[in-house]
Amino acid sequence: MINEFSVPVPWGHIAVKTWGDEKDEAVLVAHGRLDNAGAFDRLIPLLPASFYYICIDLPGHGKSSHFPPHLPIYTTNFVLAYKLLVEFFKRQSYIIIGHSYGGQIGFLYAQLYPMHVKKLIMLETVHMYPVNVKEFKHYLIDQLESNIDISRKLGTGSKPKYTQEEALSKLLTGRQGTSLTIEAATPLFKRAVEPVGDGKVSFTYDQRMKSFINPLHDFRYIIETLREDPVTCPVLIVLGLKSLTKDHMEVLVKEFKRWNNISIEYVDDYHDVHNNSPGLVAPIITKFLLTEKAKL
Repeated sequence: MINEFSVPVPWGHIAVKTWGDEKDEAVLVAHGRLDNAGAFDRLIPLLPASFYYICIDLPGHGKSSHFPPHLPIYTTNFVLAYKLLVEFFKRQSYIIIGHSYGGQIGFLYAQLYPMHVKKLIMLETVHMYPVNVKEFKHYLIDQLESNIDISRKLGTGSKPKYTQEEALSKLLTGRQGTSLTIEAATPLFKRAVEPVGDGKVSFTYDQRMKSFINPLHDFRYIIETLREDPVTCPVLIVLGLKSLTKDHMEVLVKEFKRWNNISIEYVDDYHDVHNNSPGLVAPIITKFLLTEKAKL
């Protein structure tokens, strides 16, 4: 049972694609930055049919409304979107599955609202990326200047236009450390572009997502806040051995290996393993979904 609809939010709507029976336990599923709900079209059919999977287009992605214009986009904006979705579906608690940026938002949400999260599954992500103390000034200046530049370009009303072939090529290759297969890119592509005339298309994602702003924290601050307010639900982290995520977040990976409620599993693939090779991660996720214990 697959259904599509929109959830109203103050700035517009969030597009939703659900799988399964709404009477079953709810699993909130969120994609990575500049992707959309189509990123899970190949994975969800391989997971247990006894859950209700709520796949969303994050604000500013796919078929969802963009956040209000002109201002930079902050990661905390998406935590608000999660909260509104949680309230809309009226469940006591949810399982969250998130890839990359979607998982980072889910982790922060689980830290802020532990009563709402029964389990958390993070695909190719560990935490929001830290900003080193020595880099914070340059980080903020770069993001703010980039946002000003994007706003000026959007003010002309001329979004970049591509042929179908050009847009698909950008989608296939503009990835983190690898490329998508045609099979993986096709469901993404359907939600990622819109026709703009003359046989051309434009990407629907909010251009400001290229320069979104994360909370300012380094590894020390992350670890201290997690020890003060830990994520208490069972957590599964799936990392690709050929991805750089595990290396960039090595400090936190070592920290989490000491936590009783966090399991870290590795698969022999890249950042988009859940979409390129869903058969590699589906058994790991299935086992975690069906077990009542914190550890695999």
